[in-house]
Amino acid sequence: MNFVPILNSLQLEQALIITAPPGWGKTYKLLNAITQASTKVCFIFPLRALCEEVYLQAHSRKIECVNLRTQEDFEVVHKIKPKLVITTPEMLNHVIDSLEEYIFIIDEAHLFFYWGDSFRQKLNEIYFEILSRTLPVLFLSATMSESLKSRLEMDLNYNYTDIYHLNFGNQILKNYPTKIYFYPKRIQLWLKDEIYYGKTCGVQVIFCEFRNQVKCISKDLENRGFSTLSCVGGEAKEFSEILNTGFIPDFIVATSVISHGVNLPMIKKIFFLYKVENLDFYLQMVGRGGRTGDFFEIHTFNSDYFKWYQYGFFSLLIKRLRNRVKSWLYCLYEC
Repeated sequence: MNFVPILNSLQLEQALIITAPPGWGKTYKLLNAITQASTKVCFIFPLRALCEEVYLQAHSRKIECVNLRTQEDFEVVHKIKPKLVITTPEMLNHVIDSLEEYIFIIDEAHLFFYWGDSFRQKLNEIYFEILSRTLPVLFLSATMSESLKSRLEMDLNYNYTDIYHLNFGNQILKNYPTKIYFYPKRIQLWLKDEIYYGKTCGVQVIFCEFRNQVKCISKDLENRGFSTLSCVGGEAKEFSEILNTGFIPDFIVATSVISHGVNLPMIKKIFFLYKVENLDFYLQMVGRGGRTGDFFEIHTFNSDYFKWYQYGFFSLLIKRLRNRVKSWLYCLYEC
């Protein structure tokens, strides 16, 4: 998909929604298009860690770019109007008056509703600020439910004359898990045994529902001799910096904060320690595996997305017997 004509043609009172599966390469394709397009672009990310990653990618492509972090960055934007401005919603307020000739790209657009309605009001404020000015805007998402899409289109209809939607695959996975293990509620302990005693095969991700779970699981794994890297809300930037040093842990233990765009090493197993009620978030989390089409497996409490015949019930029983033996041996050794 060549985005250059789209960037060059998007005008005031025009909005475009692009939906494509996790790992499809939306950001990569758009950065390549920005290098060739004649227009200037403001890229808005809901996570600071995403800003930092995209800034490095833009710099490697030699794009004239400012990543908004400080007062000095604001002054540079006001003065030179770079080809690309990268920002979080909280930083955009300081320069939006200077960006009237820019096209705005809102990444992970669904989060502007989920997070903006709950704990980050600034996402809502910037969203409506852009719409009220009828600035040319492009929304990106891999998982936008029909209710969110209807809400977005209704908001746009108030001010925009042209609204388009390019759907390359919404709420679907680009790469499906090679193996899927479903754990009914009564056998939740089997999943934890698989974490502690299952076969190791590369980096494994454990998604926790609560922050305190992340710390407890990480500590327990480290006591068992595994290397871990943890991340909860507010720590994504530091988490990415550690990964950028080349450190490859046995386990990444995190809340859903790492499910959106933050670059991860090749993931071989994904464990869910809770049933994820929101399908958009669930698919984003599953989509962290198999980014290059490689083998990966998931261990989940969710039974409502994949087909029943895809679940490895027989394999699960074999894993249970093997893990119980390993558990007894571990207990004997510790004693």
